Amino acid sequence: MNDFLLDHPKIELDFHLTNRSVDLIEEGYDLAIRMGSMKESNLLSRRLCNRVEYLCASREYIDQHGMPHTLAELSKHKCLIGSNHHWLFQQEGLRKEVKVSSQWRSNSGKALLDAVKKGMGIAQLPDYYVQEDLASGKLIALLPQYQYPYSGVWLVYPKVRQASPKLQSICDYLIQHFQESSPFAK
Repeated sequence: MNDFLLDHPKIELDFHLTNRSVDLIEEGYDLAIRMGSMKESNLLSRRLCNRVEYLCASREYIDQHGMPHTLAELSKHKCLIGSNHHWLFQQEGLRKEVKVSSQWRSNSGKALLDAVKKGMGIAQLPDYYVQEDLASGKLIALLPQYQYPYSGVWLVYPKVRQASPKLQSICDYLIQHFQESSPFAK
């Protein structure tokens, strides 16, 4: 958004970051970015890009607690939860959501990643948080046979409002930016 504003200095921006799913219409927002599948019928959506979720743990955690081999075994492990109580997997070609419980929960991906790196448990985190640590071996990807191929990242805005030229411009800019920078954009 900062790059967009550098190119469009006359546009005013009130930018809120939250993991809470805001009610765009009730709270007066023009645009939101949402992850996963779109279920809200009162919103229009445009795919921004895709992301891959990795179930991962540190080597220290695996050495202490062992490696899970099935989805059912997750209940025997220390699961660390982000904003969602359900983790997304694919089993026998079908989407499967597994409800996990935890004594540790945070709405911050960075806090969740830090806890995983410190061996506190297993978490499901998006690619942009864990790619480097998986590549370097600092983190281990778990249950790759159940990994869901990808989930969507969406721009959403209310149907009740006609998209203003400013809103259309922001959407187009973000989509172009993410298609150029994301390996999962297509």
